[in-house]
Amino acid sequence: RQGGFGAFAARDIERDELLFSIPRDACVTVSDATSDPDCGEALKNLLKKAGPGGTTVALAGYLAKEYLKMKELEKKTTGSGSVADSALSEQFDDIKFAPYIRTLPWERGVNDQEHVLFWTEADVDQYLKGSLSYAESAELRNEVKLAVKVLNGLVGPTIRKVRGEKTINPLWTILPWEKDTATTSSTADGLEEAVVGAFVTILTRSFTTDVFEERLVPLLDMLQHSDTPSVSHASNDGGGVEVRAKVEIKANEEIFNRYQKETDEDEGRMPRHRFFTRFGFVPGSTTPVRQMLAERNELFYPKQREV
Repeated sequence: RQGGFGAFAARDIERDELLFSIPRDACVTVSDATSDPDCGEALKNLLKKAGPGGTTVALAGYLAKEYLKMKELEKKTTGSGSVADSALSEQFDDIKFAPYIRTLPWERGVNDQEHVLFWTEADVDQYLKGSLSYAESAELRNEVKLAVKVLNGLVGPTIRKVRGEKTINPLWTILPWEKDTATTSSTADGLEEAVVGAFVTILTRSFTTDVFEERLVPLLDMLQHSDTPSVSHASNDGGGVEVRAKVEIKANEEIFNRYQKETDEDEGRMPRHRFFTRFGFVPGSTTPVRQMLAERNELFYPKQREV
């Protein structure tokens, strides 16, 4: 639970050497969401109405639904809601990315994951109000709240069906004896937390490839960030992702990727305070973000220059 992922070289690696290749069907893409037998058509309609901006919402809905479905099936299999360390049950065969989904940070602290989406409103006001990160964080949290409402109607019925709950057509909820019954207007239990976790996963782990497709790439997303990365990645002819050494890497050295270029000023690069909003950490700092904010670190609270 504690400690993040990372990768180290087991031997010397030459520059431009292929480290690994991930086929496209092993990556999580919006195509997986729109072709999903449970809610693919609903997510496809969402994309038609929302356009490209709905891609993240559709992908988050798909991940959240699969996660909750897996938890429910696991509960029925093991008799508890916890994720077992044993091999996955045959009941999970229809959950394409079940092993990968189990590795994702569905709550704060898993894999050492921090993110403003996991914070309470009180924490946001206490630590971020007045900082450079406040407006963007508030906007992001509002977007996720809206996504939860939208996705409840799209993936909520599948979650309720797996749980054996009754899903009522909203047109019939006027009947007196059905007022207290779960309906599509009430958020499915656990959906909000799952959607938050899915958004954190997408924000912190997704890659936009050179063919402009947002996707989650297992193994590649294990690499830690550095502004001087030791690998590069690109799409291959089959639509998969190839990861090659950008420099010579010695045995036992950690292998680094670059999430975004770092800077506080240069155009086209990401200011460090925005790294926290997007990825949940400040590059190059070992000080906890809440401590930096409490101490009004000038990264978040720049001092006014004297004239």
